[in-house]
Amino acid sequence: MNLYIEVLLFSILFIGFFSFYSLLAISKNSKFIAFYTLIISLISLNQILSYYNQAIIIFPIFNSLTGFLLVPLLFFHTITLFNIKNLKFVIYRHFIASIPALCIIIYWIFDDYRRKLLGINNNSYITILIALQIIVYSFILFHFLNDKKLLIRDIKPTLQYRRIRFSIKLFIIQFLITVCLMLENFSANVVLSQYLVLVIFGLLLTALLMILYKWKKIPLFFRDNDKLSHFSHKIKKHLEIIKSDSNYQVLQELQKLMSEQKVFKDSNLNLKTLGNKLNITEHNLSKILMNSYNLTYSQYISYQRLEETKKLLKESINSDIRINEIMYEVGFNSKSAFNTWFKKNSGFTPTEFKKGSQ
Repeated sequence: MNLYIEVLLFSILFIGFFSFYSLLAISKNSKFIAFYTLIISLISLNQILSYYNQAIIIFPIFNSLTGFLLVPLLFFHTITLFNIKNLKFVIYRHFIASIPALCIIIYWIFDDYRRKLLGINNNSYITILIALQIIVYSFILFHFLNDKKLLIRDIKPTLQYRRIRFSIKLFIIQFLITVCLMLENFSANVVLSQYLVLVIFGLLLTALLMILYKWKKIPLFFRDNDKLSHFSHKIKKHLEIIKSDSNYQVLQELQKLMSEQKVFKDSNLNLKTLGNKLNITEHNLSKILMNSYNLTYSQYISYQRLEETKKLLKESINSDIRINEIMYEVGFNSKSAFNTWFKKNSGFTPTEFKKGSQ
């Protein structure tokens, strides 16, 4: 059993340090996940040293301190995927809230140290605190993701959605590790404890291998942190025609022009031209769009083009349609303007969106 554990520890050590160095060199957006891999590798290094130097009693103290950082690092990595503007303030607030817990854990660490000097069994308080920590962070993360569920639904076929889903998987693995840690800490069965230790380090290795696999398979996975879709699910909902609307007839005709004739594909289309097609003045059309959809003419046409572009990009996966052809199809004549527009409104370049939809 010890041999298997040692193999796992050395594997975690090398893969962890390699992942940390690689991720830290890629982009500042991957710093939280990079330090997550570093902490795991340091825990394995510490465990290896404690196996060969059991007389040195400081090693378990190091594991307690570093292990307390794993869950917050995963939590902050997840929320950064949503491009939070006041991230530094959120981190500062969490740090202030964690000070009492840090003080308690430091006290219990020195209590463990004293017990080891006296030859008394160590306490289990630190493990309980780590368990409480992941429960609290799981609760916060659940509410955070629930608030963002409409945005998550909008970006479902994209690479950013995969990033969020992957981060949640890592969080689940960390939750399972904490459960095993609790069972191992309170288990009186030596054989069961060894198996649980094996499972704990096996799960840590699994997390590292998942991170390494994603980095190797999709180079952009940890490199960029794309913005979420400019057009939210609420805007899509607002574009539904309400029969009680005083401009129902105009809106119905407008919808036909967009869905059947797809007039938004015309690069020369403007507010006056569209108004002529609907037999109303450009002022009235602009007013109707604002009153009914809370959108300007430019925003409305941009939305229609964006949805058509996304649709064509998804269809191009199983066809020979090139991105340049899609660009002309939706009314653009410049590749740079098309890429800039699509990136601004979807958070991705056309190539990234197509790759993320596969």
